Amino acid sequence: MNTETPLLDIWRFTDGKPGHENQSLGLIQALQKRRNVRIQEWRVPSSFFGRWRWFVKWKQEVTGIQTPDLIIGAGHRTHRMVLRARKFFGGRSIILMKPSLPVSWFDLCIIPEHDHVKSYQNVMKVLGVLNTIEPSNHHDIAIGLMLIGGPCRHVCWSDEEVVDQIATIVTATPEIRWELTTSRRTPPSFLPEIQAKISAPNLTCTPVTQTKPGWVAQKLEISKYVWATSDSVSMLYEALTSGASTGVLDVPWTSSGKLRKGVDLLIQNKMVTPFSEWSPGVTLAGPSKPLHEAQRVADWMIEEWFKSNA
Repeated sequence: MNTETPLLDIWRFTDGKPGHENQSLGLIQALQKRRNVRIQEWRVPSSFFGRWRWFVKWKQEVTGIQTPDLIIGAGHRTHRMVLRARKFFGGRSIILMKPSLPVSWFDLCIIPEHDHVKSYQNVMKVLGVLNTIEPSNHHDIAIGLMLIGGPCRHVCWSDEEVVDQIATIVTATPEIRWELTTSRRTPPSFLPEIQAKISAPNLTCTPVTQTKPGWVAQKLEISKYVWATSDSVSMLYEALTSGASTGVLDVPWTSSGKLRKGVDLLIQNKMVTPFSEWSPGVTLAGPSKPLHEAQRVADWMIEEWFKSNA
């Protein structure tokens, strides 16, 4: 990047939730590809009264520092803080979800298509949620990754049914070295179920407790094929962003909420292949189109708001 590129001052408010932090970090990293940035970050307290006390102290601390060009928030508790920061210090307000406050109050709302929000001038619809994954040019056709979720209120989980699907895949693809990892939601009974039913030499299991931060990102960079359980929605978007051919291990839904709608939209757009539509012996199809939503959003922001300063 040209060191003479004008600096963007970004204020980032977080709620401490990893998923929300991943979204805003993905956008900031995409902006860094286009511009030099300077970042100030704060975590907004969880309690209502705690936020008011914190805001009074925060306002005193930041008075006098460089005012922001962009103010980014992900998570409902950050929304009012983003608005207050804009009111007192200027800049454009960016929210990375469907806000709990009126959309018109913000300069830009980045909202997943499956939330079915009406089209407004300040709404940018994205496929899924933003993330920090980069498209990869290093995928190995001999390497595959399996990402396992677990019970939640959106699905009816069954160790046996998921393991049966995994067994079918690894048996049908002996030429691929599969590595499977779990999540914090995966039941303790899951890996023993695999050990009891699958003895395929091309499958390695690495529990989430044995992985370090960034492990999944590193694996996505080299894995040509990825299967993830349908409840692991964020993992599906990350796999697609990497450019991997992505399949969905079928876990029955218990509701028709936005998570299901998001996965259904991926299937309709032929971005992913559900296990029920995959045939053993047929190569898992790649996504119908590239997906790098964080970069698309960042490019739009630069072109629309800051191109004259480049």
